[in-house]
Amino acid sequence: ARIPQGKHVMLSYTSINQDIVSKIADILKGENIPVWFDGNGDMKTDMYESLANGVENAVAVCCFLTSDYEQSLSCQSELQYAQKRQKPIIPCMLTSATAWKPSDWLEQITRGLVFVDFHNASESNIDYKVIDLINGIEEQITETSHRRIQPIEEPSYLFEMIKWHYKQNSRIERLINPAESFPIEESYINLAIVDSKEQQGKEKKLRDANQHETIMGTFEDIYGVKTPINVKDIFNTCKEVGKKVLVFGRAGIGKSTFCRYVSHQWAKNALWPEYNLVVLISLRSLTENRYSPLSSGKSYSLVDIVAKECFSHDLSEEDTSLLRKQLNKRTVLWLLDGYDEIVQNVPSHLQRVFEQLLNTPHQIVTSRPYFNTLSRSVRVEIVGFTDGNISKYVEVFFNQLRDKFLNALFEGQKVLKFLRLNPRIWGIAHIPVNLELICSIWSETDWSETTNLTMTTLYENMTIWLCRRYLARKSTSIQISRMEVYEKCRPELTFLETLAFEGMTSNTIILRKELLQKVMHDIGCLSDIYSDALHIGILKSFDNGPTGNLIQLEKHHYFVHLSFQELFAARHLVRLLNSTTREIAIKFIETHKYDKRLQQVFIFASGLLIQSDNTQSIQTFWDTIFGNPHDLAGIRHIQLVTVCLDETQCDRTVPHCSQSISLLLNWIRFAFSRNNFKPQETIAMTINSCSKIQNLPEVQIEFASLLTEAKQHTLHIATFIGKLNITDPHNQLLETLLLQLQHNDAKIRAMACYPLAMMGEKVATSQVIDRLAVALGDQNEWVRTNACSAIAAMGEK
Repeated sequence: ARIPQGKHVMLSYTSINQDIVSKIADILKGENIPVWFDGNGDMKTDMYESLANGVENAVAVCCFLTSDYEQSLSCQSELQYAQKRQKPIIPCMLTSATAWKPSDWLEQITRGLVFVDFHNASESNIDYKVIDLINGIEEQITETSHRRIQPIEEPSYLFEMIKWHYKQNSRIERLINPAESFPIEESYINLAIVDSKEQQGKEKKLRDANQHETIMGTFEDIYGVKTPINVKDIFNTCKEVGKKVLVFGRAGIGKSTFCRYVSHQWAKNALWPEYNLVVLISLRSLTENRYSPLSSGKSYSLVDIVAKECFSHDLSEEDTSLLRKQLNKRTVLWLLDGYDEIVQNVPSHLQRVFEQLLNTPHQIVTSRPYFNTLSRSVRVEIVGFTDGNISKYVEVFFNQLRDKFLNALFEGQKVLKFLRLNPRIWGIAHIPVNLELICSIWSETDWSETTNLTMTTLYENMTIWLCRRYLARKSTSIQISRMEVYEKCRPELTFLETLAFEGMTSNTIILRKELLQKVMHDIGCLSDIYSDALHIGILKSFDNGPTGNLIQLEKHHYFVHLSFQELFAARHLVRLLNSTTREIAIKFIETHKYDKRLQQVFIFASGLLIQSDNTQSIQTFWDTIFGNPHDLAGIRHIQLVTVCLDETQCDRTVPHCSQSISLLLNWIRFAFSRNNFKPQETIAMTINSCSKIQNLPEVQIEFASLLTEAKQHTLHIATFIGKLNITDPHNQLLETLLLQLQHNDAKIRAMACYPLAMMGEKVATSQVIDRLAVALGDQNEWVRTNACSAIAAMGEK
């Protein structure tokens, strides 16, 4: 059978088999059979050439099969397109059929076809095997010429190119270290999507909430656990012929990841098969630099946008014409990512094509909630991770660091424990960006020197990262120090700090437009600074009116999480302490230091001050905390100084440090020596919210003394110690617990095992294990069981 002019036999293979396929190609050429094949294999460098020429002009496609071939995305795209274009496919086996057989997509394509066996080809027999291949090619050509072929649609290699690109773009770079990446499926982990009407109703509840507990409860409810909705179902509520969905989401919640995820799933035929093409357009790319103005009378079209955004090479006139024709006649879903980033800055010469994008019949638009002027009947919101997602994400994150950490999985468990012990951090960890930052900061901390990551350090690192991202979007270099980042963002941060402080002083987390405008007036803030501050991603606006409002300054606002408002209020307080307006700060501390609603503000302030090394401000802060007025009962005062001291990592240079510790020790002795339940409950809440206090030698020695002195309360004290998160056990406490293993009361012997089990491997010395081994022979079953559990908790040691 003669091969027509301009046609050829295509050889599809992977680079690992280049030698044998090159020999086969040479033999075919020697037989005057025109051959097309990539000299490097896989067509990784030019998939366009492979599809537009290799497949389109092939009379037959010979695929050389191995397990590597089945794993290759490039080979998969070639062969699937060949099948789509009804090209005869001749499978050639390069491995033994008993050792490996095609599966999955490759098995579906080659099922029922006649295989040519090349697996044991050698110099002596390869010519004979190629003859078998030539016979197969001729049979296919002859059969094809006599077979009535179903009408073939126009070439769709341009669409296949886009699909191949989505498949290739299957990994997400780490935010902190872009050189590290991971599969997009692992980053997504079932982000939940909810009807935005639900959130709007909850936001309105915040307006009139006065009590802090009510505010916190409602606020956490907005960002708490959501019921996941399957991504494939988001079009189900669309009533119109065209499917138009607006997807809201705060900064860092995963809007761009969502777009990449759904386009990747579509390319794998796992999502929305009703669409011939999914076009992902990052709207922030529609800039004047990228699309310079055209000559008079000309304007950009949708074809121009797709050609530039979806292809790495310039399209020929023929391809441009083909693309235009197919965009008009095929069913296309447009993913328009980042509406809020462009809507107020669309270059005038791109306004027309921007409106055309928004008028496409099938589309998903992502946006932050503010700056939205779109009218869409279906509005959903990406709300972040569920509680289960957080656990899974941390596990995956640290599992990928096994080469860096010998005990990576254990570090992951420490992160989860840290998150659960800090409800405020647990709240913001539902935002994927925040959780990655938390894990990254944790993994980059030298834990041999630092036993705990403070709230202040964590939030300051997140703030720095958000500022760097904001500067990068303004095309500002981010290869600068932390101090330079703060300096470049000073106007925006000053506005956010003042607004947060005024909101906390006013006992509100819903910041009414009047308060917003007052703050702008007081600090001389221009509207563009306010607009820029919104783009950092910490402040959110929402419209409470029934008709909607496009003017941002006329809307109410709130910080994306109350803890961020508390941090920025603390930053403002520290700024006041460091300036000539110190008296305002002193008055604020004196007035509000025992207000439980503001406790986290003072915790952040103590952490920020210890980082600043401003000894005068540190002295003023602590002098004011210990000065008049005093809490009459004393409990609130002890709580405040304990948590603030803990945030400094119990730095011994902190003014009143010894006094603070003495107050706590007296409080502990008062509560446990008399078995006062209410003070004990308060101590438990306070100490368990701390990380460093419970590891102080003075605190552990005090509990050790109580174990031996308050004999009637020994059982209760041992139980309490077991509930503490002691990471650095003191010898005196350890010896006292071991002594209790010899107590006459079996209940006390059993309960003494409990804190040892909780400390686990940290107390796994030969002395401790020997004592517990003796307890394994105790007459009491409860003692034996607890001793066994304690030894198990200490691991292999």
